Amino acid sequence: MTLSVSASEDSPAVEVAPVRILLYSDNALVRDEVKGNVGETIGADSRPIEWTEVATHEMAVILCLEGRYDLIVMDNEASRLGGVGLTSQLRSELDWQPTVLLLLARQQDAWLAAWSGADAALLQPVDPLELADEISRLTGLATA
Repeated sequence: MTLSVSASEDSPAVEVAPVRILLYSDNALVRDEVKGNVGETIGADSRPIEWTEVATHEMAVILCLEGRYDLIVMDNEASRLGGVGLTSQLRSELDWQPTVLLLLARQQDAWLAAWSGADAALLQPVDPLELADEISRLTGLATA
C-alpha cells in the first residue's frame, strides 16, 4: 500500500511507502499503548505507519512467512510464547531477518533479548518519546 501525496502546480505527486510494523502482544492494552504512544506517522518526514496487530505467536509466524515488515515490536510478556522465544524462532525459520524491538517487563531479561537476536529492547512501561525514537532509529527514519 502506498500513499499518494497530492501535488502542487510546481511539483509532481510523490509516492510514499508506509512503514510496515507488526505488533505482537496478547494484551490489547499493550498494543493500544504502543500504537497510541507512537501514533500514525514516524520519522522526520512523517512517514505513515501501517500497523498490523497480532495476538498469537502462531499468527505472527504466518504473517511473517507471508510478507516482510520494516519492524516487529514484541511483548515479551505474551502468554504461551513471549517475544524472546518468538524472536529466536523467527530468526531460525524465516528466509529474511526481521528487525525486532522487544518490550521487557524486567531489566534482568535484557540478556535474553540479546540472546534471542533482538535488535533493541525497552523496559515497560515505555516512555512514549523513547519508544518513538527507537522505532525511528530501527526503521532508518531517525533524524541525524
